[in-house]
Formats: sequence, structure tokens, C-alpha cells
Amino acid sequence: MNGNGKGKHASPLSLVQAMYEAVNTRDWDAGFGLLADAFEWHEPAQAFHSGTHRGFDDIRQRLEEQLEVFDELTIEPEEFHELGELIAVPVGQRARGEASGVELEIRIGHLWTVRDGKIARLDVFAARDDAFRAAERATT
Repeated sequence: MNGNGKGKHASPLSLVQAMYEAVNTRDWDAGFGLLADAFEWHEPAQAFHSGTHRGFDDIRQRLEEQLEVFDELTIEPEEFHELGELIAVPVGQRARGEASGVELEIRIGHLWTVRDGKIARLDVFAARDDAFRAAERATT
């Protein structure tokens, strides 16, 4: 493992923590380096980017679209529930509209799947506890 915790033997938890750091600092190269080639991002129907997104080009486009709308965006993990390769995270997401200046805050759930030392999947849940429940179901 290298000094930043993102090496080949990094734990699932450290990979997910590094992803939040990369997103919040807009270090896309570091963030994309944590993802598996076949990474999938699943958003609920009511989300800004509803549906399933696959591959680096699709993910980058979704992030760029989001940043066009919001001039400020942070995702703050509140706690981490590690269940093997699954990491459930209730998060607070804050954004400010670029044109309107309106500030938004939502509380949602993330469920990360890590396989073979890379982040393979992100499932986003409108209800924070649903991410943890989904992880528990998957591990029982």
C-alpha cells in the first residue's frame, strides 16, 4: 500500500473514505483511479441524475452537469457501516445554485461495493437508512 491508503491492499473503508475526499476536493483523477473499469452508479428515480450510469465518460459527464448547476457542492459522510465489501454511509449533501444562490441540503444514503481493491458500484438511496438495510440484506 502506498502512503495515501489507496494502494492495492487498501481496505474497502479506506477506498470509500478516499473517494469522498477526492469528490470534495474535485480531484477527479484520484477519484477515477479508485473505480473499477466496470463501475456502476445507481440513482433513485427522483434524483438529479436518476438511473444507472456506467463507465468513466458517463460518470464524468454527470459530474460536470451537476457542477454546472451548483457552484458549491459537498458530500459529508456522517458515519461508515462496513459489512465486508459493502460500505453503507448516511451522508449530508450541500449545494448552492450557481445562478440562484439558493442553498440546498439533503440527507441521503450511499451504499458502496468494493471488489478486488476497487470501487465497483455506488447505490444512492433517498432514505439514509435504506443503504444500511440493503447492505444487511446482501450480507445475510
